[in-house]
Amino acid sequence: MIALILALACSSGPAEPPPLAAPPEQPHPDLVLVTLDTTRADHLGCYGHAGARTDWIDALAARGVRFTQAHSPLPLTIPAHASIMTGLDPYRHGIRSNGDAVLDASFQTLAERLADRGYQAGAAVAAFVTTRAWGFAQGFRWYRDDIPEVAGNSWHAERPAEQVVDDAIGILDAAADDAPLFLWVHLYDAHDPYAPPEPYRTEFAEHPYDGELAYIDDQLERLAGALAEHGRDPVWIVAGDHGEGHGEHAEYTHSLFIYEPTQHVPLIIAGPGIEPAVVDQPVGLTDVLPTAMHLLGFDAPGDLTGRVQPGNPHPVYMESYQLTERFGYAPQVGILDGALKLIRKPIPELYDVVADPAEKTNLAEARPDDVARLSAEIDALGATPPGERTAALDPAALAQLEALGYVVGEPMDVDFAALPDPLPKKPVIARVQRADIEARAGRIDKAIALLGEVAKAEPDLVAPRIRLARLLARNGRVDEAERVLAEAARRNPDDARVRLSNAIIAGRKGDHARALAEARAALAADPDSVAAAEVIARSLANLRRPDELDAFGKDFLAAHPDAWPVAAVLGIVHFDLRDYKGAEPLLRQAMRAPKPMPGVAWRLGAMAAAVERWDDAEMWARRELESNPKNTDARRLLARVLAKKHDEAGALAELDRLLADRPDDVALLHDKAVSELDLGRHEAALATVDRALSLAPDDPYVTLLKANILKRMGRMDEATKLKDRAFQLREALIEKKKAARAAGLPPKPAPATKP
Repeated sequence: MIALILALACSSGPAEPPPLAAPPEQPHPDLVLVTLDTTRADHLGCYGHAGARTDWIDALAARGVRFTQAHSPLPLTIPAHASIMTGLDPYRHGIRSNGDAVLDASFQTLAERLADRGYQAGAAVAAFVTTRAWGFAQGFRWYRDDIPEVAGNSWHAERPAEQVVDDAIGILDAAADDAPLFLWVHLYDAHDPYAPPEPYRTEFAEHPYDGELAYIDDQLERLAGALAEHGRDPVWIVAGDHGEGHGEHAEYTHSLFIYEPTQHVPLIIAGPGIEPAVVDQPVGLTDVLPTAMHLLGFDAPGDLTGRVQPGNPHPVYMESYQLTERFGYAPQVGILDGALKLIRKPIPELYDVVADPAEKTNLAEARPDDVARLSAEIDALGATPPGERTAALDPAALAQLEALGYVVGEPMDVDFAALPDPLPKKPVIARVQRADIEARAGRIDKAIALLGEVAKAEPDLVAPRIRLARLLARNGRVDEAERVLAEAARRNPDDARVRLSNAIIAGRKGDHARALAEARAALAADPDSVAAAEVIARSLANLRRPDELDAFGKDFLAAHPDAWPVAAVLGIVHFDLRDYKGAEPLLRQAMRAPKPMPGVAWRLGAMAAAVERWDDAEMWARRELESNPKNTDARRLLARVLAKKHDEAGALAELDRLLADRPDDVALLHDKAVSELDLGRHEAALATVDRALSLAPDDPYVTLLKANILKRMGRMDEATKLKDRAFQLREALIEKKKAARAAGLPPKPAPATKP
């Protein structure tokens, strides 16, 4: 039997809980890891919330082990999940914010460790921030992350728990019965905005956050039922990745502070042979990996931050540098040791989170020895501040992230000791957060008014002014936006972010020369700015200065090989100039981005198709459609490739998807008729080609196609007449082109159906 021992008290009590007993020899059990995004511990029934309806989770906690003092290392999804999957704190795996880095392949994830030991690994995730773009797919055989975009903003893309659980059940159906399974299920519903489906929306009309958790609970019960139907009785680990502020400490969501509402998360472990227990010992999310390995019967790695729990107490580190990135205030760096939690900054904060979970009484002045001791523990960890952002994202994705109020991208080469403490600035911070919430809800005028108040109260604060200017510009108030930025530039003349914002607005107005000048000034202020370099590249392309673009782009890429957006712009320009030899390496370089620029993969596919590398062309077309399903060029390329590979039914399906949006597209109708003809559907092909001819009666290629269809149907006389007419139409078209060239007129485009 796997035994988890009850911890009688937190580490400030008389005894520490003993370590887990070594598991006996037995078949390795299945493991289901559920990560509940944005889930506060104190909003589950098993953690004492009277308004909760989390019956299944509560029952799991009752038959397993509930950790009362589990904490997240960082209140953001990507770094918190990286810590869960690696057992390492953020300063060790290198992801310090959403969007600043991808989990490097050099780190061995829980999925990789278990796959090496014979496990089948599958994941079903709910949001863009847990897609494979961030390196989380390492070690997984199945990775279900088909997340739709929402209004063009990937960062706000999610899907409901029901769809995620459907995918998880699909993995159960695909998994072999004779090998253990590791299944990771990520549920995002508790993230802002809180909009549970019915009947939860009505039942929890006053408390929609609790409604989201009730909905999640019911979906987990459905997953448990599916596991039982498959004869699987797994070890369950249910953990929150971080919590959520509901107005406490001036935080309305998460990311800025490391107070308990965002750091105190649920952690529940249950399964066959696990005895019920309540563990008060503080633990961190880094402890999930080693504890899971131990419970499955394997030695836990010894080179991690995390340890097998309970029974191996260690200080729990936590951080957030968002206040520095967004406001220029001192960051949040803290540690929890026993009941005491230190937030180290110019005005230190020390709390007893057991006696004072709301963190209302700052003990720092009364207990300076504890402040010094805990501060020394932080130093002993070697938790250095983040350096320059690694530009894992292209600027478009970073702009989308900023639109959600997460980050502006303040460089990290700052003197942290000189930054002001955020404690006196909480009213300003709260107002900016409220503006972000109003903007996400579409109440733009309210958001603009709030940011205007911030600009008056803190005139030298750059980030809110930039946010205000971009909101104004996006809503057609460009002149006002420029005035806001002009004032920001007057107060901060050397700030690269202000110059870059001016460049972006100028580009939107079509003033590419000014956009180029402003972006060059931004790059001069911040020579490593990929965003500024991209705007320079786009401006040079729009100004039709390809030689200058080529020289600039290649110089910048030589010094910044991970500047994927610059490689994308340069590659696209070379492609459009038909310099395919020059375009291909640049486009391949651009494809290394976590979220490649739209059109990059399609162009690689088009080049592969041009030399009849049909498998490569299909791969690139599908890669494009994975992230840009509305790219008609990629879908038409895929249809063409499938037809070349004699998958006429597949080609026809793709063409029908295109025609649903473009029913009068003659070229698509032509291609559809070809596929129908190849499938032997002569009558359908004839109907389709007649539809095309009704739209373009003098198109020689559609006419010739109809002649071929009639020939296949045995209607030879009609076919011969149409064939002669097709040749006449083609000759007439050639003569028109000759006449146009002789007259010096620009050539008219060829028929869209031309092969």
